[in-house]
Amino acid sequence: MSTERRAQDRHPIRLKVEYECLEDFLTDYSANLSVGGMFIETNRPLPLGTRLHLRFSLPGFDEPLDTDAEVRWVLKEDDTGPLPSGMGVRFEQMSDDDSAKIRDLLTKWEAA
Repeated sequence: MSTERRAQDRHPIRLKVEYECLEDFLTDYSANLSVGGMFIETNRPLPLGTRLHLRFSLPGFDEPLDTDAEVRWVLKEDDTGPLPSGMGVRFEQMSDDDSAKIRDLLTKWEAA
């Protein structure tokens, strides 16, 4: 059994995520979210270590969040079992204000 633990708890949420990598502009949906990253469901996950730019909106906030991210793990169609294929990304250089928005949203959900 792995002793690896996530730094932040992830919470299920489906958000439209637009992302840019090199010259490709893609749109998919998140499966979960934490202050540090998200899992993006996609049939075409990017390779580990790929850097990309993300844009997504949180419920209850007017302005979308923009941040850079890095692909940290990948689930491909042939090895997902019951899980959807996609990629786990870690946010990089997210503004303190945007991190606070995510933290506030997730804290409200935990309290509900």
